Amino acid sequence: MSTDAPNPDTPNAEEASVDAPPAGSPSADAPPADDRVRLTEGQIAEGLADLPGWAFSEGSLTYTAVCSSPQAALDLVAAIGQAANSQDHHPDLLWSYDEVTLDLRSHDVEGVTRRDLRLARSVSALSGEFDATPLGSED
Repeated sequence: MSTDAPNPDTPNAEEASVDAPPAGSPSADAPPADDRVRLTEGQIAEGLADLPGWAFSEGSLTYTAVCSSPQAALDLVAAIGQAANSQDHHPDLLWSYDEVTLDLRSHDVEGVTRRDLRLARSVSALSGEFDATPLGSED
């Protein structure tokens, strides 16, 4: 019997490359490597420089948006939830009457990463779309 005969229970190299990523390569669903690196306080400050209302406190990014009504706040919460879900992020979020407060940190690295800054940018953009203003900046 020849040892060169293919085994029908073992995929050949072509089939294996279609069904699975090459050995040692990151999964298609894995976040980029830099999303798993905790940022320094300097990097966080630089990332927040153009995001009004955001602060770094007790290891998290925090933000409170003041909306025109409780319904507007609820609409903002729903939009933030969709944005967070699409970015595979899970922020702590509090809705209180006409205010929406977020606390962002990457629990898997116990700190703030680029993923948190991306979501902070998304939340700031959504706040503008819903005419919300950062707490403390109302006229």
